[in-house]
Amino acid sequence: MVSLFGSELRRAREGLGWSREQLAEEVKFSASLVEKVEVGNKFPSEAFATEADKALSTDGFLSRIRLHTLKQDVVPEWFRAWPDIEEQASVIRLFAPLVVPGQLQIEDYARALLGDEDQVAARMARQHIFVQDKPPDIVAVLDEAVLHRQIGSRDVMYRQLKHLTEVSASVQVMPFGADTYLGVDGGFSLVTVDNREISYVDTPARGFVLDDPEVVTQLVRRWDHLRGEALPQRQSQERIVEVAEQWNT
Repeated sequence: MVSLFGSELRRAREGLGWSREQLAEEVKFSASLVEKVEVGNKFPSEAFATEADKALSTDGFLSRIRLHTLKQDVVPEWFRAWPDIEEQASVIRLFAPLVVPGQLQIEDYARALLGDEDQVAARMARQHIFVQDKPPDIVAVLDEAVLHRQIGSRDVMYRQLKHLTEVSASVQVMPFGADTYLGVDGGFSLVTVDNREISYVDTPARGFVLDDPEVVTQLVRRWDHLRGEALPQRQSQERIVEVAEQWNT
């Protein structure tokens, strides 16, 4: 699939009669990078694809190939359907007991978790749901341990927590003293698509997309209980800011 992007990039470039050097000048990237992308040795960044679309007048075609490639080649097969489901959702509800949910991660936080740049790019691509024509309402409940568990440097943690206070989502914190154990066995997501609930459940080995009504109903009840035990929105924001400042010292 990477070679598909490269071949279409080359086709568009040659269609204009441009050399790699000319394209490099237009997109403000090196000619050597253009070559690596065309021959399939380098996966293009979002910025590269965007600038190439502008320079070559391909109307977003290259960016769409890049996004499709991320979904098909980088993420595990069992996860590939989930980003498409998220795009169709009107509401997304998240519970995260261990780390910040992928939809809310900054790039450096994701990089510290994943290591692989292609996987980081795939995770960041999921966040375009925030800027699509009809973005979903997102509500996330985070265990307070997530705020204190160091992923990357202290600066990464500070910037990640600041991001949680700025992102277009409702983020609530499950405090350490909460009287519940319903979420300690793993994170999960619930999405509403056309008035139908679909869930994604994490396990140590892999994740599962589930739409069985009985299972989903159980998860909805669990979610309602967890959110009820979480701090209200304002107190959650204050707690996040408080911990962020601790990382900033």
